[in-house]
Amino acid sequence: MQVLLHTDFLLNACSGEAVAGGGRLLDLCRQKKVKAWVAASALPAVAGQTRNPSAAGKLQAWLDVAAILPLTGTEIRESLFSPDLGVEESLALRAVRALGLAGIVTLDAAAFGAADVRTFHPDDLPELAEGRAVDSVALIDLPAAYHEFWEDLDRGLAGVVRSGGFILGSRVAELETKIAAYCQCRYAVGVSSGTDALMIALMAAGVGPGDEVVTTPYTFFATLGSIARLGARPVLADIEPASCNIDPDRVAEKIGGKTRAILPVHLYGQCADMDPILDLAKKHKLTVIEDAAQAIGSEYKFKRAGSLGDYGCFSFFPTKNLGGLGDGGMVTTNSEAAADRLRLLRVHGSRPKYHHKIVGGNFRLDALQAAAVAAKLKYLEGWHEKRRQHAATYNRLIGERGLADTLRAPQEIFPRHIYHQYVIRVPERRDELMAFLKQKGVGAEVYYPVPMHLQECFAGLGYRRGDFPESEKAAAETLALPISPELTAEQQEYVVAVIGDFFDKR
Repeated sequence: MQVLLHTDFLLNACSGEAVAGGGRLLDLCRQKKVKAWVAASALPAVAGQTRNPSAAGKLQAWLDVAAILPLTGTEIRESLFSPDLGVEESLALRAVRALGLAGIVTLDAAAFGAADVRTFHPDDLPELAEGRAVDSVALIDLPAAYHEFWEDLDRGLAGVVRSGGFILGSRVAELETKIAAYCQCRYAVGVSSGTDALMIALMAAGVGPGDEVVTTPYTFFATLGSIARLGARPVLADIEPASCNIDPDRVAEKIGGKTRAILPVHLYGQCADMDPILDLAKKHKLTVIEDAAQAIGSEYKFKRAGSLGDYGCFSFFPTKNLGGLGDGGMVTTNSEAAADRLRLLRVHGSRPKYHHKIVGGNFRLDALQAAAVAAKLKYLEGWHEKRRQHAATYNRLIGERGLADTLRAPQEIFPRHIYHQYVIRVPERRDELMAFLKQKGVGAEVYYPVPMHLQECFAGLGYRRGDFPESEKAAAETLALPISPELTAEQQEYVVAVIGDFFDKR
């Protein structure tokens, strides 16, 4: 539950005669059962009346658990001339609407008049917060995470805007250094998207017309699309059913005289079985490009995704474990020559400016996205751990509800799985279950309902239904459940209860 602390409440909470519910609410904030926000516009008034050490200490205690929400100049300007509300009330209302908060904690609900906003008295809020029944769970709720990193994000974005340096520059270079270290690589090169990460890595590896790249049919379109856009041919190898990752034995069958590279995908946050793939690449002198868009921080035998092959390709799409505020990506490598070629390719092959050594493209990561990703990076390990805990909770609840024989929970083949998605297998009535979940307010999604060999645009590859039975079976059975770090135990219990109710009614 996320709420805004209004000015009148903060003033009371810092006084010697604070309402009783204030202390209980502070405890709930410390326990993270309630997430509190404070409008930046309220702080000067509060600080001006909390000069004595006791009051200042109480204000600091609240600011330790609350996130400060800045308001735009336009919002402040419009609030100054609000016909129905006071300035502070108008600003509070705008803040609540901007982030979709549950309401405003205030001592004077009447001050908000007929405004369409829920108000809470501090004496009543703790009971409401603790007693709320779960009746919906979003698959992905990006604003729910803002409370944790908002001030880091605000600081980083403001720094970029004020500097005027928006393309590449020091912010991107700093992020590249941090991502390289995080991924246990020597180099990282920021690019414009996860798709472009794949494209530029293939270009750097020299893949072009007439070449073949072995990859999986069970993946997002960008994996094959990047190969095809360079005039190369995707050659497909089926997946292992336990992990939904490419099967190394099937890869071995697909290598031929035109094969230039192998492109394994670390799907759903778990690494593919890389040792056999790397052995094949070494034997046949092939480049290995990891599609690690869903797997930053995942490990294979204690080595990080992106450090195993010649190139590792990552996405900072907003819904990823480490997401930006739009498109962005990164390519990792341990080769100095490869890193230099990637940097050259991302700026149209130009070095120095206006002198083009090779034909590249506009694959640059912008500084605003770099600042956003950097603001979130320090929280990533904590988020991974929460996802892993949620996966363990789901596994336990599924067993306790007697569903283990009806559906299959995901398996962790190679520690560690970072659960970009928690994907169950439902051998029967998958689509009916998804519809029932959504009817009950539970977000669920199928990734990916049509494997790549059956996509219309790849009909020219000559594949037919039945060519990759494990991929086709996965497409018909898999279902992703909510797994974001902000998920609560009560929400997970509700999700599994709804699944149980569905199968009980068979």
